[in-house]
Amino acid sequence: MTPDEYERWMIRDCARCGRRASKSAEWSDGPICRTCYDRAMRVRGCCPGCRADRLLPGRDATGTPICRDCAGIFRDFFCDRCGFEGLLLGGRLCERCTLADTLGRLLDDGTGHVAASLRPLVTSLLEMDRPKSRLIWLRNPNVVRLLRGLTAGSIPLTHDGLHQETPWRTVVHLRDLLMDSSVLPRVDRQLLLYQRWLAERLATIEDPAHRRLLQHFATWHQMRRLRSKAEKGPLGRSQTNQTKQEITQAGAFLAQLADRGRTIEHCQKADLDAWHTEMNRPGFFGGSDPWKGWSHASTEEVPD
Repeated sequence: MTPDEYERWMIRDCARCGRRASKSAEWSDGPICRTCYDRAMRVRGCCPGCRADRLLPGRDATGTPICRDCAGIFRDFFCDRCGFEGLLLGGRLCERCTLADTLGRLLDDGTGHVAASLRPLVTSLLEMDRPKSRLIWLRNPNVVRLLRGLTAGSIPLTHDGLHQETPWRTVVHLRDLLMDSSVLPRVDRQLLLYQRWLAERLATIEDPAHRRLLQHFATWHQMRRLRSKAEKGPLGRSQTNQTKQEITQAGAFLAQLADRGRTIEHCQKADLDAWHTEMNRPGFFGGSDPWKGWSHASTEEVPD
């Protein structure tokens, strides 16, 4: 239709919010916009007219939500598959049935069924409230790529496997879902975020010797400390932020030593004094000893 025809036939003042917009329905109380239609599909309770406990999309003369029968709405909102009364999507299926079909396609292991290792994830997602939000999440191309990779085995279904993937925010959310559904063992979230940050930080260090030292320092000193704290309770963001600062400052210190023609093995007190003076930040390692852990970091190998 032409723009004029669309304006004449479809644009109305919504009977509920008063906004002039494209109508999604014409109910007993007047034209309904998409926003008010979606909102009406979320209202459930005991209808004051017939006392039935069901969806209440209509409105009586006082604006009280009532069921479709009492409101005189001829269209029904029952899912053709499960019979649930609510918002219907393509094929007259409810959001939960649509989500089940979408997950079934994404996680099909080639046998026409969801991969066995990911079935607990599907169960968990289908049990969540507001399945439409899960459908929106599944439109993200990165989510689709990650889920298909896990299903095909090209992405190992492990913390280490996900650790290599990007973008990190999408990976973190998916990892949380996998842990919540017991597909992956639970690991402290802040610890996982720190490990990802560390990998990205080390990748920016150009000097291989400096990168190796920082990797050893993080492995033998920082990770041991963080894991020990995580065993006693969830880590706080401030704890990992301090650890990140240590790595950043340690990298800067190594760079300054290199500018002075020294390595960490030949560092002297004068080098430390010069560093503190230049940065004008006494105690920039959060009050800890800057040498603590470095003896291991400079001599021991990173464990497998």
